[in-house]
Amino acid sequence: MEDFTNKKNTHILVIPYPAPGHIIPMMDLTNQLAIRGLAITIFTTPKNLHILNPLVSNHPNLVQTLVLPFPSDPAIPAGVENMQELPLTFLPHIFLALAKLHDPLLSWFQSHPDPPRAIISDTFLSLWTYPLARRLGIRRLGFCPVQAASMNEWWGRMESRKEGDVHEIYVKGYLASKASDGLILNTFDELERESSAYLKSTFLGPQPVWAVGPLLPIKDGNGRGGPSSVPTSEVMTWLDSWQVDKSVVYVCFGSQINLTGSQMEVLADALDRSGVRFIWVVKDLMRGIQVAGDSQDLIPSGFEDRMAGRGLVIRGWAPQVEILRHRAVGSYLTHCGWTSALEGLLTETLLLLWPMQANQFENARLLVDRLGVSVRVCEGLETVPNALELARILAESVDSTRLERARAMELRRVALDSTKPRGSSYMALDELVKDLCKQ
Repeated sequence: MEDFTNKKNTHILVIPYPAPGHIIPMMDLTNQLAIRGLAITIFTTPKNLHILNPLVSNHPNLVQTLVLPFPSDPAIPAGVENMQELPLTFLPHIFLALAKLHDPLLSWFQSHPDPPRAIISDTFLSLWTYPLARRLGIRRLGFCPVQAASMNEWWGRMESRKEGDVHEIYVKGYLASKASDGLILNTFDELERESSAYLKSTFLGPQPVWAVGPLLPIKDGNGRGGPSSVPTSEVMTWLDSWQVDKSVVYVCFGSQINLTGSQMEVLADALDRSGVRFIWVVKDLMRGIQVAGDSQDLIPSGFEDRMAGRGLVIRGWAPQVEILRHRAVGSYLTHCGWTSALEGLLTETLLLLWPMQANQFENARLLVDRLGVSVRVCEGLETVPNALELARILAESVDSTRLERARAMELRRVALDSTKPRGSSYMALDELVKDLCKQ
C-alpha cells in the first residue's frame, strides 16, 4: 500500500443508508480508507450509532461520528431508524424522511472549521446527498453495496421504464446515481470485470469506477449489529465443542427477512430430519408489518427442546463473521444478500441459497448458474420448500467432496488474493484514495 500518511489528512463525509446490508459494508469501506490515512466523519442517527463502535474504536484519531436525529415521518412507526424493522414497501417513505437531513447537514458543513471535501453515500438509496454536494460545490461518490450485475439489471429497468411503471422516487435515485462523480463497487475485477465495464460504458460514461471488494470485515465479537439472545462467547464455546470440522450448518436470512409460520415449520422439520448440527438465527419481527393467521418467525413449539445438544437457536443478532470462520461450520443457508454472500465466500463454507427479494435473485444466478459455487435450495419470499428435499440438501451440504465446495474454495482464493498488495481490489482502494486526495 502506498504511504498516504505524509499527506495532509483529507476529510471525507460518509453517509450510510440505514439498513444493515448497507451500513456494514460502508463501515468496512470506511475502515479501509482510514487505514490509508483519510480523516472521516461518518453520519448516523442515535439508534444506529452502536453499529459504528468497532470502526471508531479502531481509528479514534481519524474517524468521528456525526449524530443527527432521524427525521420524523407520519408513515414511519415512531422510534424506527433502520430498514431492518420495516419491509421494502417502506423504502419511499425512508427516502422522503432522509431528504429532510439536507438542511441540517448543510448547516453543519457551513459551520465546520475543516469541512469535508467529498461525500461518499449509497449510490442509489441516498439520492438527497447529490443536491447537497452540488450546493456545497464538492464531489459526491456513490457506494454500491451490491454486485455490478445487479446494478446493470436495475438501471436497465430504469432506462426502459414506461410512464407509471416505477415509483418516481426510484427514478430520481437512478438519475442522481448517474450524475455522481464516481462509483465504488463492493466487487472485484476477477469476479465481475465484464459487468463492471458494462456498467461504466452504458450508464456512467466518464466517471471513474473502483471495484474495491470484497471489503474485509472489521473484527468485532459483538455481531456487527445489535443485541443477541446468546453471548458471542457461548456461541464460540458451543462450536468449539464439536470435534468434526465442517459439520455444522449455519442458517440465517439476514436483517430484512421474516419467514412465515409455514416456512418456519418446514425449516424446523427439515433441520430435524437432516440429522445435522446447526445454528439457526431468528430475527425480531418487523414493526412495519401486520401479522395475521400465519404468525411469523415463531419457532415451532417443542423444537428447541428436541434439538438440545444438536442445535443452537439465536434470537436477534449473531456474530456471523466469527461463526462462518469457525472450523466446525461447513455450510450456510442464506437469503443471498450480497454482503452475506461475500462473507460466506470469504470463508470455507458452502452457500445454500434461498433468494427472496430485490437483488438476491441476481446474486443466486451469478453464484449458482454462472459460477457453480453454490446450491439453490428454494426461491421466493413466500415459497414453502419441501421438508424432505430440504433435509436432504442440508445433510449433503456438509459433505466435503461436493464439486460446488471445491469451486467455492478456488473463488475464495481469488477473492482473498484481490485484497492483498498488488491485488486488483487493493490497488483500486489506493487509486480511490489518490482521487479523494487530489485538489
